[in-house]
Amino acid sequence: MPKIPVIDWGCAACARAATRREFLTGLGALGAAALLPDWSRAQAGVQPFRIDVHHHFSSPGFVAEVVKRNLGNANMRKWTPQLSLDEMEKSGTATAVLSITRPGVWFGDVAVARRLARESNEYGARVVADHRNRFGLFAILPLPDVEGSLREIEYSLDTLKADGIAVMSSYDDIYLGDPRLAPVMDELNRRKAIVYEHPVREDRENPLNGIELVTDTARTIHSLLYNATVVRCPDIRFIFAHGGGTIASVSGRMGNMAQKLPKGLMYELQKFYYDTGQAVNAPLLLSYKALAPVSHILFGTDFPLGPGTLVTAKGLKDNGGFTERELRAIERENALELIPRLKT
Repeated sequence: MPKIPVIDWGCAACARAATRREFLTGLGALGAAALLPDWSRAQAGVQPFRIDVHHHFSSPGFVAEVVKRNLGNANMRKWTPQLSLDEMEKSGTATAVLSITRPGVWFGDVAVARRLARESNEYGARVVADHRNRFGLFAILPLPDVEGSLREIEYSLDTLKADGIAVMSSYDDIYLGDPRLAPVMDELNRRKAIVYEHPVREDRENPLNGIELVTDTARTIHSLLYNATVVRCPDIRFIFAHGGGTIASVSGRMGNMAQKLPKGLMYELQKFYYDTGQAVNAPLLLSYKALAPVSHILFGTDFPLGPGTLVTAKGLKDNGGFTERELRAIERENALELIPRLKT
């Protein structure tokens, strides 16, 4: 197989030294070889078909930073590409779209956020190139740094050919609809980008941490609606993790949106996509199923933090009341409509 540039990912200076031409040449050299499937060892004769849009990875620099700060999840720190491939092999997953999980790359320092975003995105692009038919990438931004994020959007989408952009739900209580982030949202809208949101609020000493985490997704959705970002930026295709958190349960209490959303609240909520990561227990699954059309529900597992792909698939099948055709759409076809590149 053609080689792509060898970069020492443990060295931030070396990673930054990789030139645009080297990266483009290296990724392009995979060419036809990328079309050859490498999933022939699927167990029990299961032909891989699922597409997992909520699947996390960790670059070496990201792991070093969160270990230094005593943050993040132990499973996240131990992640390797092979760990994901093994999970995909046993569960019939054809493709996993990689994204950084909490705590994200923002620790209050612009230089650190830019360095971690670039290192993570280049590392993710390398994993995609090494296993071209198995992975996609949602590139992380160094928000709330607007200038750095605009640069990272250009580099990630134009040079690294990422499938979309990953964002956290909030940054020091700055939510995605905040006017201070408007230039970033405007650029993502211009590009008709896929924007994958993941909640970030983390307070491990708080017994309500799990509730606060998913509620942060509802807060950021509220900010996008309340500030009419969705009206100004109608071409962004938002995906919200964990079934949108608590948004379905609070949607009936958002009547103050009427004047801000000419097409109505439900129109905007039903434009969003929602993934199934840790969101297949019956009450939650049925709530966002009632909120969104089946075509806007995407299969996601939260690996390596969630209960696993097969548990997620079983919960989806047992608790959602979906037809076989709808299950196939959720587990594969909806993602292909959103990311046509994965069809190859």
